[in-house]
Amino acid sequence: MLSQMRYILLAVLWCVGADQLSAQVVKIDTVDYPPLVIPKEKTYHFNTDYWYTIAVRAYAYEQFPQLLNQPSGQPYHSSYFNGLLFKVNDNQISYRLQAAHFNNNIEFDNECEGCVPKVPGKFRNTAVKVGAEKNINYSRFQPYFGADVGFMIQKLSTKGFDNTPVFAEDNKNALLFSPFVGIKLYIVPRVAVSAEANFNVAYTYQKINTYSNSSFTGAPLQTKRYRWEYFFAPLAAVTLQYSFAMMNK
Repeated sequence: MLSQMRYILLAVLWCVGADQLSAQVVKIDTVDYPPLVIPKEKTYHFNTDYWYTIAVRAYAYEQFPQLLNQPSGQPYHSSYFNGLLFKVNDNQISYRLQAAHFNNNIEFDNECEGCVPKVPGKFRNTAVKVGAEKNINYSRFQPYFGADVGFMIQKLSTKGFDNTPVFAEDNKNALLFSPFVGIKLYIVPRVAVSAEANFNVAYTYQKINTYSNSSFTGAPLQTKRYRWEYFFAPLAAVTLQYSFAMMNK
């Protein structure tokens, strides 16, 4: 009888233990997991991810290559709305093409024997450049830097100016290398204003026709020369920019 009670007790304990173990086990297909959340890509209030940018050069304050026998330290000249810029943007690097044209009457110092007269003249300068710029960040305020290479054509004529001390024509061509730094601020999405400064290294070819009989008649005295020149633009371009064609995410 005792042995039977022992077997019955063991059977009861085994049933109770099995029930407790089954309560601890949870099938994998019955577990509820929270939904998987994938973080959204970070976006900015001012989206700058556009393929193309066009810009107008609204203002510039710059030097140009030397004119005639102008002493070192060329003067600075201001200009307004005389240039265009087109950029193809690729993430933080933009490839750019730009052109600018200066056309104005100027007056400058010209070295001569025993005097430094003021020479007035009609001055024209056209520059075309290609280059690349790199943005530091993608924020609303973007510092950037880069470099351009290009070609410049420059012409000066004193013809038509009364009482000019020099009757001459100055033609100059130049190959340019122009490193630059700048800042860009987005006013509203797609629209930005930027300002940049550059330093120009130029290899120039200059041809000067000087007329000795106080008029533009007769055979001129010609001067030709090649030289390296360096000039600076503290405000090479203040531009208004518009970007379009949003990049696909």
